[in-house]
Amino acid sequence: MNIIELMRSIVMSFPKLNDVLHIDYTTPDTDSYGLSPTGDTLIKSDVLGNQERQHTFILYAVYQSVNDYDRLANSGLINELQLWLEKQANGQTLTVTIGNNELAGTLTKITCSNGMLYDIPDSNLIGNVMYQLQITADYKIESEEF
Repeated sequence: MNIIELMRSIVMSFPKLNDVLHIDYTTPDTDSYGLSPTGDTLIKSDVLGNQERQHTFILYAVYQSVNDYDRLANSGLINELQLWLEKQANGQTLTVTIGNNELAGTLTKITCSNGMLYDIPDSNLIGNVMYQLQITADYKIESEEF
């Protein structure tokens, strides 16, 4: 399972999300979620080929927004998800495929930021609105032949 598949699995295991988490898109329906990978960065490497990497994502969530109560509940859920996600990096394993080589990796840390109202599609708060949460997954790849 690569870093994108692993993070999708972790996010989907949050008890208050429905069973559908799209990759790279959301639908305009209430309780629609999408996880968009935005890039992978090499943080550090050593002479043996071991690497520390960071992959970033944006989670989009569509919720109803009829009144302040709804928006407060939506923001509270995004905050709860953020705190929950940051506790999930407990050494879960992943694989990185480069050419014909499969390398083992370990998830070391998840951080989240900027959970906020992102889009008001119909230019009013009566319908559904979209929230975003930026997620960063740090992981290590250990290899003598990277």
